Amino acid sequence: MVHAAAPLLTLSLTSDERLIAGVSFCSMIPWLVLSLPAGVYIDRFDRRKMMVVANIIRAALFALIAFSAATGSLSIWIFMAILIGVGCCEVIFDMSAQAFLPQIVPDHLLEKANGRLSSLELITNTFIGLPLGAWAFVVAVGVPFGVDAASFALAAVLVASIRIPSSAVVESESLEQRKSFKADLVKGLRWLWSNKLIRTLAIMLGITNMTTMFGDAIFVKYAAEELGVTGRAYGFLLALTAIGSILGGLLGDKIAKRLGIAQSIVYSYFVFGFVGIIYFFMPYVWAVAIAASLMGLAGTTWNVVTVSLRQRVIPAELFGRVNSVYRFIGTGSIGIGALIGGQIAYSTNLRMPFLAAAVLGLLALAVGGPTLFTEVRNYIAPDATPAPPSIT
Repeated sequence: MVHAAAPLLTLSLTSDERLIAGVSFCSMIPWLVLSLPAGVYIDRFDRRKMMVVANIIRAALFALIAFSAATGSLSIWIFMAILIGVGCCEVIFDMSAQAFLPQIVPDHLLEKANGRLSSLELITNTFIGLPLGAWAFVVAVGVPFGVDAASFALAAVLVASIRIPSSAVVESESLEQRKSFKADLVKGLRWLWSNKLIRTLAIMLGITNMTTMFGDAIFVKYAAEELGVTGRAYGFLLALTAIGSILGGLLGDKIAKRLGIAQSIVYSYFVFGFVGIIYFFMPYVWAVAIAASLMGLAGTTWNVVTVSLRQRVIPAELFGRVNSVYRFIGTGSIGIGALIGGQIAYSTNLRMPFLAAAVLGLLALAVGGPTLFTEVRNYIAPDATPAPPSIT
């Protein structure tokens, strides 16, 4: 609900493209600042407890947004500041969850588990939540944020109820074995940089996420001025674009088996770069909906395949640290992309960020795609890969 309501709230607080993009920047900048140190602590502490605490804090922050928006005391700057806190919690929760999943799911079922998890998230977050969020925002501005606060509180309770199978409990590093924070961080950095497959995936993801965010950061204004879509219609447009994402979550493991892991990843990157051309040359609701659905299908398929790949390749006792470096490179660039996209739109027009994203994205694929394809093809097949050890 908030994914639809937050852009609408932003548009009600400012019309400056730079500030609109700044909201996305504040949401994503924690990935650039916090992901590296967070990875060290995820390997040191109970991941389930970290997920619970992150959700409790998110519940409180969204309750604050709901109250401030409802009383008319919220400014764009306060909104940005709160979203930085929300983003910090997202970093902790998402990275902990990816490291936690292999502890409760057998190795051979990782693609299916990640696919079903993505599908359920997409169905509730986008197909159902987006139109409801836009509708609720029109009725009462604070409602979607209040509901989100309650959902995070409930999520904290549900995560706390998860029990780890006794067979998945393995001794982690003791206090005596544990090195300094710097040494632990360097260990994760060195592991990723020495692994050409994971390093190439991270760099390609960083470029793609940055360029894609050029347009995503100002999409709410693009939808209003180029497509004529606002209010409730904006939520329904986002929900339509989620159809591809849902299909990707349901079919991602099957697509990977049919096409192969390497082809699935490279084809997904091609779609990431191509859709910006449609946004630029065909600013029509039907064309944008189809393009975004293709983007969702490619994005979720890519996510199912690459998350499962990382969960197999990265040693479990290092997963938090290595994954933090991966997300620092791959996700930290999103905030930077938001700032660049806002400036492009402010200096030119609302379509230009999408064209810039397409050009740079396809160029990156042309340069890095062959290496990525080769490295993934050289990767040991999942059925020949031993299951990684779990961590307490």
